[in-house]
Amino acid sequence: MALLKKEVSEILSKVQPDSIMNQLVRLALPVIASSFMSMAYNFINMFFVGKFGSEAVAAVGSAGFYMNLSWAISSLLTVGVGIKVSHAIGESNLFIARSYVKNGLRAVIMLALACFALLAMTRQFLIGLIQLNNPVIEKAATDYLLLVGMSIPFLFQNLFFTSVFIGYGDSRSPFRINVAALIINILLDFILIFPVGLGIKGAAIATIISQAIATILFYRKLNKTEELKPVETVYQYSFLKDIIKLGISPAIQRISFTAVAIVMARIISDWGATAIAVQKVGVQIEAISYMTAGGFVSALSTISGKAYGARDYQTQWAAFRSGMLLAFLIGTATSVLLIAFPGFLFSIFLSDADSIAMGREYLIILGFSQLFMCMELMATGAFFGWGRTNIPAISGIIFTVIRIPTAISFINFWKHALSSVWWSISISSIAKGILLVTLYIILFKLFIKKHNSI
Repeated sequence: MALLKKEVSEILSKVQPDSIMNQLVRLALPVIASSFMSMAYNFINMFFVGKFGSEAVAAVGSAGFYMNLSWAISSLLTVGVGIKVSHAIGESNLFIARSYVKNGLRAVIMLALACFALLAMTRQFLIGLIQLNNPVIEKAATDYLLLVGMSIPFLFQNLFFTSVFIGYGDSRSPFRINVAALIINILLDFILIFPVGLGIKGAAIATIISQAIATILFYRKLNKTEELKPVETVYQYSFLKDIIKLGISPAIQRISFTAVAIVMARIISDWGATAIAVQKVGVQIEAISYMTAGGFVSALSTISGKAYGARDYQTQWAAFRSGMLLAFLIGTATSVLLIAFPGFLFSIFLSDADSIAMGREYLIILGFSQLFMCMELMATGAFFGWGRTNIPAISGIIFTVIRIPTAISFINFWKHALSSVWWSISISSIAKGILLVTLYIILFKLFIKKHNSI
C-alpha cells in the first residue's frame, strides 16, 4: 500500500501545468455538458410555462426558491462525500472511499425524507414569506411546491451520486445519466403541460418521474463500479462526521444564499409580477457563465483533492493557476455576450416591452460581474479540493447577506429604481471574487512555507 501511494505521488508530481489544463478540460466537459443540458431544460421549461403568462412564471419561480433551498440542504452531505472520496483515491485507499459512500448514502436518504416532510407541512407559510401580493399566484405556487417536492428524495440521491463519481474521477457516468433524465424531463414536460393539459403541475410530475429514473440508473452504475461499491464496509459515525464537517459550511452558505434570494424577491415584488419573472428569466440567462465555470469547479476540486491526498502540493497549485486562466476566459466571454446582446437574449423568453426593458437592464448590470463570479467559483473549487470548505462559505455568506442593506440603500439613493437591486447583486459578486482569490493565494503560500519548514 505504501509503495502504491509513493507511485501515485511520483506520477502526480510529474504533471505539468499544461497537462493539468488538459485534465481539467477532460474532466469538466461532461459536467459542463450536463449543466448546459440542465440549463437548456430550464430555458425550455421557462418557455413552456411562459406560454401561460408572467404570473405562471412567477408561481413556478417562487416555488423554485424552496427547491433551491432543498438543494442547499443536500450539500450538507453531497459536498463532503465528493471531497473525501477524492482524498481517499489520492491516498489509494479504496476501503475508505467505499466507507464514505455507504455512510453518506444512508444519511442522504434520511435527510431527503425529512426535508420533504418539512416542506409539505410548511409550504403555505413558505410561499407567504415571498409576499407575492396575489392570491392566485400564491395558490398556484403552493400547489406546485407540494408536487415538485416529491422529487426531493430522488434529487438528493442523484446529487450525492454525482458528487461521488466526480470525486472518483468519473464525470462521464453522471453526465450520461443526468442527460438521459433531462431528455425524459423535457419530453414529459411538453406532453403533460400541453396535450394532457396539466399546466404547471405537468412540469412538476415530469420532474418527479425523470429524477426517479436517474436514481435507478445511478444505483445500477454504483453496483458495477467495484472501487466504489459499498461492500465489506460498516456503518461508522466517524465517516459521516467527516462528511458533515466538510459540508456544513457550504450548506449554511447555500441556505443563506436562498434566504437572501427570498428577501430580495420580496424587495423586487414591489415592482410587480413582471419584475419577479424578469429576474427568474435573467438568472437562467446569466447561468451561461455559472454553469460553465461550475463544471470546472467540480473538476478542479477533484484534481486538487487527489493531489492533496497524495501530498503533491505542486500539482495542487498548478490546478489553481489553470482554474484562474479558465475563469478569465469564461468570465470575459460571458460579460461580452450579456452586455452586447441583452435585448436579444431576453426577447427569446418574454415578448412584452416592459419585460424586455427590465431584462435588458438586468443583463447589462450583471454582465460586469461575470468575470469575478467565475473567479470566485474557481477559487471555491480549489478550496474544496484542499478540504477547506469553510473559507469560501464565510466569504459567500458575508457578501451575500450584504446585498440586502445595499439594495435598500441603493433604492433610496436612486429614488426607487429597480436597477439599484441589480447593482447590489453585481457589486457583491465582484467583491467576493476578488477577496476569495486573494485569500487562496495568501493561505496556500503560507501553507507551503510551513510544510517546507517541517
